[in-house]
Amino acid sequence: MKLLCQGIVFKNSYHFSQRQINLSCHNLAAGRDKIAQIKTVIDKKCIKRISNDTGRAWESVIGLEIHAQINAESKIFSSAPHQFNYPVNSNVSWFDASTPGTLPVLNRRCVEAGVSTALALGCHLNMVSFFDRKHYFYADLPAGYQITQLRRPLAQDGQLHYPVMCSELSKDVYSRSCEVIQVQLEQDSAKSLHDPERAKSLVDLNRCGTGLMEIVLGPDLRHGEEAAAMVKELILILETLDTCKARMDRGELRVDANISVRRLGETELGVRTEVKNINSVRSVAKAVEYEVARQIHILEAGDCVENETRSFDYNDKVTVAMRDKEAKQDYRFMPEPNLPPLRLIESEDEERDDLVSVARLRSALPELPAQTRARLEADHGLDCLSSARLVEWPSLLEYYELCVLHSPRSARELSHLVFSVVQGQCLAHHVKPRECGLEPKALVEASNMKQDKLISASGLQEVLGKLLEQDKRSVEEIVREENLYLVKDENIIKDFVEDIMRNNEELVKKYRKEKNPKKSCS
Repeated sequence: MKLLCQGIVFKNSYHFSQRQINLSCHNLAAGRDKIAQIKTVIDKKCIKRISNDTGRAWESVIGLEIHAQINAESKIFSSAPHQFNYPVNSNVSWFDASTPGTLPVLNRRCVEAGVSTALALGCHLNMVSFFDRKHYFYADLPAGYQITQLRRPLAQDGQLHYPVMCSELSKDVYSRSCEVIQVQLEQDSAKSLHDPERAKSLVDLNRCGTGLMEIVLGPDLRHGEEAAAMVKELILILETLDTCKARMDRGELRVDANISVRRLGETELGVRTEVKNINSVRSVAKAVEYEVARQIHILEAGDCVENETRSFDYNDKVTVAMRDKEAKQDYRFMPEPNLPPLRLIESEDEERDDLVSVARLRSALPELPAQTRARLEADHGLDCLSSARLVEWPSLLEYYELCVLHSPRSARELSHLVFSVVQGQCLAHHVKPRECGLEPKALVEASNMKQDKLISASGLQEVLGKLLEQDKRSVEEIVREENLYLVKDENIIKDFVEDIMRNNEELVKKYRKEKNPKKSCS
């Protein structure tokens, strides 16, 4: 079914949406919220936040909830296509529009994506899980409820290990881990489109019913950069599995951060705020750090942190109040009556059309980012920083591994050249590594000639410069024709030095005089 209207009006012209009210109050909120000037101190046990004003030590506690859109051709409970940036209300089925009499049909691909992701995160899979209705009333949820998993989610009790590369926290790469509380399947809501000039809001149902994986992570993070590093690692895992494209600018991966602070040494959690729908990795770090400083300032001023939902304003780099959470909302959860329990089977031999085999999906798991880093360090001798940087940029890792096929003498030097030359070209010209004009074989040949002491470091840079200028000669031809070979014959070197000295007698005399000054008379 296609809804051909431009949008569905859901507010009268004399009513303003909550979002419009928030935006109109933005300047007032930003001016009212002051932040503490804090210094971050790291030791082996914890990350301390020291207030410059009072000298008090604080600790921040951060937990994330991540909504990842499942990479599937259709939605989780209907056959409507899942496509980005299509005309409004053009990818909508009768079920998505909550037409009476329509029933949900579970998408197998969404289940397989959820199982693969849970396995990659080391979760315990529930072989039987259930779907539930979560009731709340908003115009971008036509049915008045969301189908999700509360009683028993798809998977629980996992662990996500990730590297942190941040010079602000440590000069070295260090590892952290975070508990994965659960992975659940659910449906996405529609998208509200606000028209502040006409004081109306429209709704686009294209996104309504898109399959989501909600990944709930424990409060194990202590800094915004750690939160950003964990999101990066999760994005790499999802991209490797192809279960989510994770393009945050398209809303395919959205982060909610639960943030609180407490005095250092305390065990009880402070009052938390939730920053909703953060849509970039850098915004995760900035939103968390701003909110930590804001809460510390409030507590040091003798006030109380409000339990509220906030949003992050990317332009002003501040969080803005959206709504308070003091009155706990009753979602009136109930079992979804139109979906049977979701059953998985362990054995690959018993797979049926109506059941998903865990064994088959486990055996199909690709090499995950953590395994790739370990392999690069063990087999190639790379340090932690180099392996983490390569894995963080998959196309650069692909280029590096193509280079390795040509037998480099030193994998470490090769990785440094990939970062300094290839990555530099990619960033300067906005191209992919394979499009930078430097073939992997040629890079390895040039590196090997330096390792064999046939050319110097400056000679290597000159060769690479020629190749990047699309010089069609081979590496060996460039070295020979440009006279870049290192001279090793001692007689030639001696004659060369003596010739220089003969032609620069005054400089030689001056040098000898400075090195052998006459002893002054006593």
